[in-house]
Amino acid sequence: MTKSILVIQELYSEQLKELKEKATDYNIVESIEETGKDSVEIIIGWSDELIPLIENDESKVKWVQFAYAGVNDLPLELFAKKNILLTNGSGIHANPVTESTIGLLLGLTRSIVQSAENQKKKRWKDQWENEETAYELAGKTMLIVGAGKIGVQLGRVAKAFHMDTIGINRSGRKIENMDEQYTQKELAKIIHKGDIIVNILPLTKETTHLYDETLFSKMKEGVVFINVGRGESVDTSALMDALDHGKVRCAGLDVFEEEPLPENHPLWGYEQVLMTPHIAGRVESYPKYIFPIFMKNFEAYVQGEELPENLVKLDEGY
Repeated sequence: MTKSILVIQELYSEQLKELKEKATDYNIVESIEETGKDSVEIIIGWSDELIPLIENDESKVKWVQFAYAGVNDLPLELFAKKNILLTNGSGIHANPVTESTIGLLLGLTRSIVQSAENQKKKRWKDQWENEETAYELAGKTMLIVGAGKIGVQLGRVAKAFHMDTIGINRSGRKIENMDEQYTQKELAKIIHKGDIIVNILPLTKETTHLYDETLFSKMKEGVVFINVGRGESVDTSALMDALDHGKVRCAGLDVFEEEPLPENHPLWGYEQVLMTPHIAGRVESYPKYIFPIFMKNFEAYVQGEELPENLVKLDEGY
């Protein structure tokens, strides 16, 4: 029976041509209708509409290449049950998330948001008439929680702003561009060191509501909090309480526990919060980033070797 690669993720025409030239043992299709359901072995992209295909006892699917970094919304238990390999887009968001993080920081700390609002009203106002309200990034310590590929890039840029950097990861492996580093288990003990705390953690059982009332209480007074990881990692009520009492000076949020954020949610009323609608990771072109990852893995796959790029640990969720 002919083996098929189902491509539902956008690829450029030249990329599809290269795939057909290199995957000569496979039929390259862009819909289930073009092939038999029991012939699909590899899927590039994902849709929940494919779940019945995976669940089918005759399914031959062995590998799914996902376009994004976060995989918490995928049917990981089903993949594990069916022994399906999953690779993701980890790392492709390093530059955009870094840029968004710095944008949120500058918007909040350099009075850019307030100035933009005043501009609409044709109002000239110095937000820093009281020097105590001024804030500089230089000399501050950025604590990056979830210092993977994105964190390494963010650390590099933070140093360009003359900030000190602390990296937090799960394994304790060496992290580039960090002055200090600790494991996730040590976070509560050292979180007070951060003037600016940036969450980039994936969502797992361990990271759900990691930022609760207890953890916020251990932070430095007047800390700046940025979340470009996952909304469910933060107990929103605890964050609002920390904002109300000045523990958190201001917050930049790209992700939320509930998305879209309801119109009646109290977060909308916080002047010291800058929000973006889960766009920090947007890239100009997914095909440009995803196809090289897939092809490198495909070369290993056809040789029966372990996939070298972005192989997800299904039991851990990243």
